[in-house]
Amino acid sequence: MKDLLELSLIVTKTKLRAVELVGASSSNKSSSKLQQFYDLLLEGRFKDDDEAAHYFYAKDKNDPGYQKLRKTLKDRLVNSLFIIDLKAATYTDRQKAYYECYKEWAAAKILFGKNARTVATGLCKKILKIARKYEFTELIVDICHALRLYYGTIEGDIKKFHQYNEEFNLASQLWLEENRAEELYIILIINFINSKSTKTDFQEMAKASYLQLSSALDRYDSYQLHLYGSLIQVAIYTSVNDYMQTINVCDRAIVFFEKKEFIANISLHIFHYEKLICYFQLRQFDQAIQTANVCLKYLEEGTFNWFKLYELYFLVYMHNSEFAQAEKVIGTILSHPLFMSLPENIQESWRIFEAYVHFVESMGLLPRGKDESYKNGSFRLAKFFNETRTFSKDKQGMNIPILIVELLFAIAKKKRDDAFLDRLEAIDKYRMRYLREAQLKRTNIFLKMLLLFPKNGFKRESIIAKTEHYLAALHELPIEVANQAHEIEIIPYEKLWQMLLNATEASTGRA
Repeated sequence: MKDLLELSLIVTKTKLRAVELVGASSSNKSSSKLQQFYDLLLEGRFKDDDEAAHYFYAKDKNDPGYQKLRKTLKDRLVNSLFIIDLKAATYTDRQKAYYECYKEWAAAKILFGKNARTVATGLCKKILKIARKYEFTELIVDICHALRLYYGTIEGDIKKFHQYNEEFNLASQLWLEENRAEELYIILIINFINSKSTKTDFQEMAKASYLQLSSALDRYDSYQLHLYGSLIQVAIYTSVNDYMQTINVCDRAIVFFEKKEFIANISLHIFHYEKLICYFQLRQFDQAIQTANVCLKYLEEGTFNWFKLYELYFLVYMHNSEFAQAEKVIGTILSHPLFMSLPENIQESWRIFEAYVHFVESMGLLPRGKDESYKNGSFRLAKFFNETRTFSKDKQGMNIPILIVELLFAIAKKKRDDAFLDRLEAIDKYRMRYLREAQLKRTNIFLKMLLLFPKNGFKRESIIAKTEHYLAALHELPIEVANQAHEIEIIPYEKLWQMLLNATEASTGRA
């Protein structure tokens, strides 16, 4: 279902009608059902294929009738991608060039296959000029390969063969360097996609990767090469919480990409985004919001990076105790038509964020009814755990805020039953097994503090006395120097602690 949802939201209804006019051969009845399927997808009516199949055929997704309907719609939507409105205001010049080049390159390949070589070579030369300007290295390699083959084996033009052969060889060398940079970057970050735990040898790996690229970075002024080279250099400093050096690397990268003849919106967004994380970790929230607003200018709503940017908006608001603003962000994201098409790990992050908003609300720090458009009934922990299965395996990463929010709700309700006491014992074993490393010290301390609530009968004075040294240890290791992923603390532990103490005070009536 995700594939259909993604396609349906990319393709406008105008494009779909255009494709139908070009060559629809189906009956009016089936066309009507196809249009209805498309419209209902846009409305968010179906969460999966089984729901859609039951709606149209009262059967499951394996029904042949539904499979045929699904395939027909998908084929129409894919075909409609070639009817792209390049005048759309949301596209930058480079994006327009990218779509135009690859659309015409596909046409050129078909024309070569049909022996319409004169038209094909004309298209190739047109595309090549654009590809050079916008530094589409891979496309330059492909086009020069086609042109050297044509002039070398069909036309027998030695001069043009050597011209395109030389450009092919130069572009191929650059393309290899760009691919090496991309590969080195992927190897660095691949283990962080579904895990937010800190890797202790990460900085040395990043340094070694950057060293491998340093010679190529000096030789080439390549967009792609410098993008990945700068990202690896950023990783060197973020791995040890050197946020000021990270900002310096980002500023140099921003200057590099601003000098390009085209608007390098993707790269500019990336390095402003990295600065945003730094300002967040440095607790410079005003600077963080200003930087987030700059990032937003480079993004189209509903894209992957748009959702990722709003994660930072949310965390900034939560850390700055702007809970109403944070809830507004949650409402925007969870009610967005493209939310369900996001990768599972991204959806899970937002489900975790939502749980913390509900906890804040339960503490009386967020007026009920302020922004409940995203809510589907009351919050249930059991449902929440079922929706966070990916991160439940991330024992030193995003499973941490899942465990903590479970304890927060239980402590707020003053649970004392045997099942909860058994759960506390399991969490304590988890803490001792997975949270002993230095970069997880804040979490280790905070879990010790939380576990003392039920052990001390939820008596406020006793809890304060038993946790005074732990609280001091937290203050001595603030977030900005703790070597942990920025997503781990949805709300700073010190603030969560005060919320619980205030709730205990309110319930007991004691100061």
